[in-house]
Amino acid sequence: MKLQLSLPVLLLCRSASFAADDKIAWDKADGVLAKAGATGKPVVWYFTTNKFDKNGVPPTIDQIDLADKAFQNPVIVKRQAPFLWVRGDQTMATQMKVTGAPAIVITDGDGDVIHRATIASPENLYEAMNLVTKEKWVDAPVTWGNVVRTGPIKTKLLVIGFDNDAGDALKGLEDKTLVKYHKSCEFVKLPWTKGSDEAKKYSADKNPTIVICDSMERVLATVSGKLQPCHIKLAIQRAMAKLDARR
Repeated sequence: MKLQLSLPVLLLCRSASFAADDKIAWDKADGVLAKAGATGKPVVWYFTTNKFDKNGVPPTIDQIDLADKAFQNPVIVKRQAPFLWVRGDQTMATQMKVTGAPAIVITDGDGDVIHRATIASPENLYEAMNLVTKEKWVDAPVTWGNVVRTGPIKTKLLVIGFDNDAGDALKGLEDKTLVKYHKSCEFVKLPWTKGSDEAKKYSADKNPTIVICDSMERVLATVSGKLQPCHIKLAIQRAMAKLDARR
């Protein structure tokens, strides 16, 4: 019987006999989240220790050795570019509640967890990386309404978009770095007419503009002009901070 191997497994098997020309470029923990925020890359935190727990069982030397070798595999090294890489210490392991070490925790630039995985082989690591880049760290469309509903909205924020003439300026809201905020927002796209009642109501004096309001339509933050995801993210964070300050 002929054994059929999947592409990832086949690649890893074929590459096992070749020495890697390069190595994983490990970043320091200090400053890596800022770097992740600037580049839009998620961070792979590698741990060989679990969170501090008097009842916890540490990994064996053999388990750590197998995990270390996974990061040295040429297929993994060749595919490191979409991520930033950091070796986590005991303090970080406790903070991130790591169990099952050797393991990885993949976070965004805010430190929010995207994925966790125990690492015992190159295949484990490859699958985790692939899952993140193909499914968990991807752009997602926004569901737009065209009317601001009467009464308070059910989500935290009301996001009102006034698009440009080409109709493509609000695409930045679909960026993977903003997808985690979608569940907290109700999105409404309104037509742009300078000086219209709606533009005046939300203090939108030009297009394109994104206006972020609370559930009672009170303006919390506004971003206009070239709507880059990083600028939109800052506006959303400012709006949420204002909401938190009111509590």
